[in-house]
Amino acid sequence: MGPGELRKKILVELYLARLKGHNPSLDYLANELGLPGRLLEPVLRELAEEGLIKARGEGGKPISYELTEEGRKAIKVVMTGGVFDILHVGHLATLEAARALGDVLVVVVARDETVRRMKGREPLNSEHDRLRLVSALRPVDLAVLGDPLDMYKTVELVRPDVIALGYDQKHDETELRARLAERGLKADVVRLDVRVPGVKSSKILARLLQEL
Repeated sequence: MGPGELRKKILVELYLARLKGHNPSLDYLANELGLPGRLLEPVLRELAEEGLIKARGEGGKPISYELTEEGRKAIKVVMTGGVFDILHVGHLATLEAARALGDVLVVVVARDETVRRMKGREPLNSEHDRLRLVSALRPVDLAVLGDPLDMYKTVELVRPDVIALGYDQKHDETELRARLAERGLKADVVRLDVRVPGVKSSKILARLLQEL
């Protein structure tokens, strides 16, 4: 791992930690990055001197680290979302394409009540099971549950630079951009043209129901 890549990975880990609601310690970063703390310390000092991160501590010794606004601007965050009730290779292809658009991918998993409202049916898997499954996928840096009433609250939390839509998602890009602007959110909206022929959740579900 080169110096530039390590710097970026540290910034990403600090961003993810902030989403999880904590400021990580050196030991935490070392564990997440799989590197000894002695190798991370000089890089952390360098990032702090540049104003990309802030070190908090006692007696001159850092105890925890947090990302500054300048540090946040140094990474590109991509956000996408979905139900993910029946995971298939099409989901994986879409997530891989979304991840390639930036440095970190945050995936929003729809709540059970959102599935009922939008799909008119009960989800096959609970929101917590779907969250665990999506979290385990390699392209995903962090999966979070969406807000059941206001999707833009999750956008405000994540503050993505790019919002990636699947080819078949029903969001209107123009309306989405307008809503983002109303809330002072700046994010590119990208429609991914990634699909695996013949693979779609609704078709899989219909086929399963026919076999029952």
